[in-house]
Amino acid sequence: MTTKKTSTQATKAPKKVAAKKVVAKKVVKKVVKKTTAKALPVKSTCVCQKACAPTQAFWVNNGPVVTSVEDLVKALKEMSDEQYAYHTKREGNDFAKWVQDCLGDSASATGLKNARTRVGAVRILAKTCACL
Repeated sequence: MTTKKTSTQATKAPKKVAAKKVVAKKVVKKVVKKTTAKALPVKSTCVCQKACAPTQAFWVNNGPVVTSVEDLVKALKEMSDEQYAYHTKREGNDFAKWVQDCLGDSASATGLKNARTRVGAVRILAKTCACL
């Protein structure tokens, strides 16, 4: 018996190539340190408790005699708006001048110059003097 060879070409199946896995790259966030301004040391001597000489005391119009910032705050809380206006509306701010000249507190004096009401003046003095 003769077998006849047929010429069949064996077709090769294409090689299966494994698909490459695509891995997403992780984004690494860099942490940037923010620098902050260093706080200045706080002065321990408070001008609020400093009292001036009796000859340099502030005489409130129809009111008390003030010798320190603490006394000024008490007087501002008790005085009328007319008394406050008398000392601030005429020739400059009498309170600011007195605090600057007699007590030497320029920060409080600057704030008092800008204060429009007596309540605002009390607020400014409370901010500039930590002990009030």
